[in-house]
Order: sequence, then structure tokens, then C-alpha cells
Amino acid sequence: MNTFTKEALATALRHYMEENSLTQAQVAEELKVSQAHISRVLNRNWKRKSGRIRKICKAIGVEATADPRQNDELMQALSEVWNGEVDDAKALAKCIRAIGEARKHLPL
Repeated sequence: MNTFTKEALATALRHYMEENSLTQAQVAEELKVSQAHISRVLNRNWKRKSGRIRKICKAIGVEATADPRQNDELMQALSEVWNGEVDDAKALAKCIRAIGEARKHLPL
């Protein structure tokens, strides 16, 4: 399976469509998502990993998880703010999880 990135998902979806001679509308119908959503995936124009994104990933064989250690910007930010203490790591993890919870309430 491919690693999850916007680029990997767009490439895999494009390949899936070409291999199966499918249009955006046909893929959307097959996966029970909107054609506009397929277009956003192909254009890498989406913000969060929703149930629809997971459904598309599963259908085309892209692993819908990402390794945060592979993101240089995230690792750089973490190294800039973490003081090396266990309690500070716990506090930062709590902040990150709170951001994740807040995102659940944002519009798509």
C-alpha cells in the first residue's frame, strides 16, 4: 500500500481511474461520494482526513495513516517547543489532541 499524503492519494486515485477507465462521476457514484469531492482529492484541495477520504483510500489501496515523523515541519516545530521533560511532552501531547478534537467541529 502507498503512504498517505495528499499527493499520493491524488496520484493513486488518478491511476485507479485510468486503469478502470472511469470518470470522476463514475468513481463518485461507485464510492458514494460527490463528484466535487473526487475533484478536490485529485486537486489536493482538502483539509482533513474525513470518513470520505478514508473511504476513497480504502477503495484504491492507499493506507490512510501518516507517520508524523516524516513531516519535517512538524518535527522542527516540536523540537523548538519541547524542553525535553516528560511532563512537557505530556502537556504538548494534550495540546495536540485538543487541536484534533476542535477540528472535528470545523466545517468541511
